[in-house]
Amino acid sequence: MKDPDAGEYIVSGTRDFSEGAGWRWTHQRPELRFKLRRTEGWRFSLDLGLPAPNMEQTGPVTITFFINGRRLDRVRYPKPGDFHFEKAVPPEWLKSGELNVFAAYVEPSWVSPDGEKLGFVLQRAGFVSQ
Repeated sequence: MKDPDAGEYIVSGTRDFSEGAGWRWTHQRPELRFKLRRTEGWRFSLDLGLPAPNMEQTGPVTITFFINGRRLDRVRYPKPGDFHFEKAVPPEWLKSGELNVFAAYVEPSWVSPDGEKLGFVLQRAGFVSQ
């Protein structure tokens, strides 16, 4: 997220700026886009953080992960911390030479003092070869 070109991958659902060591807050439903040259042999990988002060208010958080509108997984995070998510993506879900959209849905989102609904701290995301 600290890459100067990170904004080119963001469709919606994140803050417009990176913070700290190059992470971004997501909103309740972040979407990212990636162009792939092939459809076979990919895993989707994501590094995220769930801060303790936020989870003191929300309790456990469940995140549902989607690739091109299909549910890849649903993970419950019962405690705060930094987490790595990675899962194989069926090749028939992907498009070669076109944009592929990753989305997540965070339940519940944390509401900041100014009323902004925030999801998780996005550190890194993308497709990696199996």
